[in-house]
Amino acid sequence: MRRRVPWILGGSIVTVALIAAAIVWFLIPRGSPEDQALAYLRALADGDVAAVAATGLDVPETTASAFADAGDRLSDGAVESSTTDGSTATVVVSFELAGARHESTLTLSQRDGRWVPNAASALGSAQFTVPITIVDTAMPPDRASLLPAVYDVNAAPVEFLDGSATIEVLPGRTQEVEIDAILRPEAADAAQAQLDDYLETCTKPAAAAPSSCGIAIPWAADFSAVSEIRYRIEQAPVVSLTASAFQADGGVLVATVTGTAFDGSAKTLSYRSTDWSVRGDVTFTADDIVLSVW
Repeated sequence: MRRRVPWILGGSIVTVALIAAAIVWFLIPRGSPEDQALAYLRALADGDVAAVAATGLDVPETTASAFADAGDRLSDGAVESSTTDGSTATVVVSFELAGARHESTLTLSQRDGRWVPNAASALGSAQFTVPITIVDTAMPPDRASLLPAVYDVNAAPVEFLDGSATIEVLPGRTQEVEIDAILRPEAADAAQAQLDDYLETCTKPAAAAPSSCGIAIPWAADFSAVSEIRYRIEQAPVVSLTASAFQADGGVLVATVTGTAFDGSAKTLSYRSTDWSVRGDVTFTADDIVLSVW
């Protein structure tokens, strides 16, 4: 038994050494930063979202969907220079996009034994003045992350707004995109229907006139207290729109007030307004128009 001990110990030492070597090998980033930067550029040129994700870059679903419908993609990617500082690498790349040569700086970090592009340097972003769509992909009006490419964007919702732009998205760049959106006739119809629903809510029976409904009833000269107000809409205010505000005029409203007269008796009076109006802000979501009454 004594003769076998050294062999067993020796085998254990060898096994530990092999495991340690495997761990060291695993921790060494596979592929150079330059290789990973080029792999990213090739994936963009091919329009291959799966290959983009394979570089380790996290790509939001809407970003991937928009990239699938990009109008033009980059080509002829190359590495111009590269520096490495510990677990961070900086790679200057160049490429062709929309007929021009561009340079961008990609930052890569070590993750799970490889070099991974950082989203802040690899993706571009755009901020739009209105919600937009890229073909069938709806993007928010605030800052949207996009993979480098050329995109044709349309003001949204397309049922209500007419306006478009073509943008070039470059790695690590942020841009503000002004879209001159023109209202379609359908927008006024949708806004009127939405306002009519809102005014129906405003004119439910209540003990006081509601706020933000354009309703002012001069009952204080006739009543010491009011117990109920009932309404009848003879003509709803008619909406006129801009891309950012609305005004609705020409409404006719009858308010029947029940309460207590100054002599303490029960009393009911009707008041008729022929200039009922409301106004407010207009905003858009990706698929609807939204009125906000002041």
